[in-house]
Amino acid sequence: MSPSVPVKIILGTHTVGSKSEHPGIVHFDTAEEVRALLDAFYSRGHRELDTARNYPGSEERLGLAGAPSRFLVHTKVRDGAGTTHPHEPAQIAQSIDKSLSDLGTASVETMYLHVPDRTTPFEDTARAIDEGFRQGKYKRFGLSNYSEEEVQRFLDICEEKGYVKPSLFQGHYNPLVRGNEKALFPLLRKHDIAFYAYSPAAAGIFRSDADKYKTARWKDDNQIGAIYSAMYGKPAVAEAVDVVRDAAEKHGISGHAAALRWTAFHSILDGKYGDGIIFGVSNLNQLKQTLDAIDAGPLPAELAKAIDSVWTVVDGQGPPYYI
Repeated sequence: MSPSVPVKIILGTHTVGSKSEHPGIVHFDTAEEVRALLDAFYSRGHRELDTARNYPGSEERLGLAGAPSRFLVHTKVRDGAGTTHPHEPAQIAQSIDKSLSDLGTASVETMYLHVPDRTTPFEDTARAIDEGFRQGKYKRFGLSNYSEEEVQRFLDICEEKGYVKPSLFQGHYNPLVRGNEKALFPLLRKHDIAFYAYSPAAAGIFRSDADKYKTARWKDDNQIGAIYSAMYGKPAVAEAVDVVRDAAEKHGISGHAAALRWTAFHSILDGKYGDGIIFGVSNLNQLKQTLDAIDAGPLPAELAKAIDSVWTVVDGQGPPYYI
């Protein structure tokens, strides 16, 4: 079943930044490379970018390219790798100001809390986020990678204190990651919180050359690679991937494109709630292929049903939807 309103399409820019700091992850570093990426995305009619303080050099390069003048920019407070209390109010304020400075703008569309800081009281974190919102530094406040229990705690605190409430949630979601449908999505719908899905095609695992792709991206020697290796390395996941690839092949569609189209057109996501999908690319041809796949629209009913059924294979064994 297709969404009643198309989902939003957001370009993730974790591949924009410093190649020297993130070799193998970053692919757009120079001013020319970044401008070419943004121009190509813009020319296809899309106007939203996702970045983060933790993406080395991403915000700075987007700022130099004038991205905030053409796109709605969603960014995230530093999650504080190596920091004891990353969401302590002073740390949040510093991260927000640095993001705005690097982006070259006085305000962004959304400021997320990237990953829960469970060492700092949520009350302190919510107060700091509210202060930035009231200062006009962002129009919306979002949560990313929180459990439904933690989202509820934030909502309760914001309601009690009169703080700005989260209106956007960014989370892991695709044919293999659907545990959030049971409890998180009903909570989000109840409170008018939109959902932006990252890894909508499961980080490339459905590609025909997935073994080569995983070798390059999922190395255990970097944080992102280690996370994806742990998430998608289980036998039940491999079995589900084979089911999708085989079903897609019968329709002349790549497994990667089929997974992406399922998330955009046949999942719980719906543009009427403000939902969207976030994807990243490593080159301009991949950008074109991804957008072409999305523009192809819903899948054949038989294929959509086959992909929908793989959740029964991985339910309880698939990757978690929060960190």
